[in-house]
Amino acid sequence: MRIAQKPERPRRRLASVLAGVGLVAAVIIGVVLFVQSLPANITLNGASVEVHGGKTLGDALSASGVKPQPGDLLAVDGSVLEAGKGEPFHATVNGEKVTELDTKLGSGDVVEIGDGGPIEEPSDSVETAIPWTVAQEGNGVIHLVEGEGKDGVKATKTGKTSGITAEQVKQEPSNIVRRNVSPDVGDDKVIALTFDDGPWGDQTGQVLDVLAEHGAKATFFTVGNRIEQDNGDAFVKRAVSEGHQVCTHSYDHAAGSGQGVNLGFMSPEEQKAEVEKGRAAIEAVTGAEASRIFRTPGGNFGDDVVKNIGPLIKAEIGWNIDSSDWRRPGADAIAKQIEDAWPGAIVLMHDGGGDRSQTIEALKKALPRLKDQGYRFITIDELLQYPLS
Repeated sequence: MRIAQKPERPRRRLASVLAGVGLVAAVIIGVVLFVQSLPANITLNGASVEVHGGKTLGDALSASGVKPQPGDLLAVDGSVLEAGKGEPFHATVNGEKVTELDTKLGSGDVVEIGDGGPIEEPSDSVETAIPWTVAQEGNGVIHLVEGEGKDGVKATKTGKTSGITAEQVKQEPSNIVRRNVSPDVGDDKVIALTFDDGPWGDQTGQVLDVLAEHGAKATFFTVGNRIEQDNGDAFVKRAVSEGHQVCTHSYDHAAGSGQGVNLGFMSPEEQKAEVEKGRAAIEAVTGAEASRIFRTPGGNFGDDVVKNIGPLIKAEIGWNIDSSDWRRPGADAIAKQIEDAWPGAIVLMHDGGGDRSQTIEALKKALPRLKDQGYRFITIDELLQYPLS
């Protein structure tokens, strides 16, 4: 019995296909090898360079002849620990920093390369606060409080190699600025009359009567606990209704630890409470937000007080003329002080803190004389509308 032989044709076809695939692969490999053998045309430091071999950054340096110098290893204080032990070179490819010499390059790449930079030694670092302070500008009696006090940050570094210690400021402190300014009133003959330590019963009412008679406006720096007694709320309401400005002079005139005269003797919390409670006493009567214009007891507005109450106020108001009515030198002497005022001056008087009958009589003498000279009497807020410098 004869066995039929399988046809040879399918095997021949498979062999032909494999041979064709092999030929195509060989062609592709050949093309790839040919392309890879072509140099990369790059721009290095502004010059055209052909890069052969592996077409790496190192090859580009060899082709260009550029020889960057390494940087130094520095101690934490900036002194040199070891020359040439820093960054070996500084390079970018198409604007991106690279650090390896075997970085591959392609035609059209733009390479910038130069000397290496310094490297700082490893270190241990401890951060601490830089306290903010009060900066002062100018000599005027209007004390504007600007800015927000915020501590800065410094790092104290100790080098692990050198053992050297150095400080570095990481964030500067943000200081509060006390800008001491004066109003430029030009040719306007205006004076700011101010009264401290009230309300004080009928005395404050009599002061208001004299002001009303002469069409004068004034600013009252009130003591909070005085508003809460002797019908003080009624006098505050009257002052506001008649166009006067009412501000706080503290809650109890720095009583207790402040010795009745100086917020600086008090704790930060007590100082803030004097302002906040003083404003609250006004708001309880008027139903409106109290002014952030303030006058410190005794005019004591040192840096510690500025630091503690500065964020609570817009300005602290001093004076150009002290009428000395608190000494009770007589109505004529007080009147003379008031009459010595000049355009833009702030005059200190008192409607409270004791017998102010001399002050009332002095106002009756001085106001008509000043009016005859063309003066007007305005509030502190109105004075602050003029340019300040």
